[in-house]
Amino acid sequence: MKPEGALRIPVIPGDGVGPELIEAVRPCIEAVCRKTGTGITFEEYRAGYSAYRQTGNPLPEETITAMKNSQATLIGAITAKGCPPPSPVGQLRKKLDLFADIRHCFSVPGSPRTGIDLVMVRECSEGFLSDRNMFFGNGEFMPTPDVVTSVRVITRQKCDAIASLAYAYAQKHGRKKVTVVHKNAVFPLGCGLFRERALEQARLYPEIETEEMFPDMLARELVVAPERFDVILTTNLFGDILSEVVAAQVGNLVPMINAGRNTAMLYPTHGPMMQLAGQQKINPMGMLYTASMMFHWLGLQKEGDLLDRALGDCDNQFISNALVLSGGLKTPDVVKAVVARIDN
Repeated sequence: MKPEGALRIPVIPGDGVGPELIEAVRPCIEAVCRKTGTGITFEEYRAGYSAYRQTGNPLPEETITAMKNSQATLIGAITAKGCPPPSPVGQLRKKLDLFADIRHCFSVPGSPRTGIDLVMVRECSEGFLSDRNMFFGNGEFMPTPDVVTSVRVITRQKCDAIASLAYAYAQKHGRKKVTVVHKNAVFPLGCGLFRERALEQARLYPEIETEEMFPDMLARELVVAPERFDVILTTNLFGDILSEVVAAQVGNLVPMINAGRNTAMLYPTHGPMMQLAGQQKINPMGMLYTASMMFHWLGLQKEGDLLDRALGDCDNQFISNALVLSGGLKTPDVVKAVVARIDN
């Protein structure tokens, strides 16, 4: 949905290299907005271990409120290490009803494989990840000291929501095929419900090809022929694992959206990289790809296309797959080059 008026972006620098990444992305976004005439304001908030050290709370209430009132929030990096449970990111997913994990995995210079351009759409609020499928408790039980039972929750509501989002995303971005991933031969009820609702949604998009695949077979195909996939739609744990398989094929700098119906938070998947904090050695291209995803998510196609072109021009110069800059390059060097491309 395209925002009206000035674009208000809450930013959470967070932990590790997060503050450096937010510092890097802001001038690039500002350059895009200067070029296109888009209004923009940044509002900084706290979350993660740094917030816990400063305030005693890893997720202040004002941060949650600001995110609820914005269509998108940019996050540098957040770690739960050192914070009391539950994790701040897990809390945000629940409090903001962020049910979709969207990862755009694409080849860049330096990627192990060329020609990959696929989007993984994963339901992330229920399923086999036990910390998010119960009202109280974590979904794992020990009826005896020698037995563990883990519960998976699949609901019609969340199946419909994630399938609707996946097909709408595919249509909006000109994608031609959706691969629905399930294991209904083994889980005829849970995966059966997911499959039924996904195929029901597919009927609304006859122009988009739909195929079905088991997760084990897809894992093989993502190693052998990842280039043939376009949009992959699946449940939580399957998507969690398969996202890592495809990420290994394209490199370290994959942008991600955690989305709900009314808001989203966006961040690169490489995490806080605590060992690099303060060194200005982190490659900000992953964060810049995340900003591009944000523009497109908000319906700001002109702004997103402009940033995409600037990043494409810089890809070869900085070997975008490299998480750590080499050859004496520093994070601000990449920022200056990207801003120069945007301005020119």
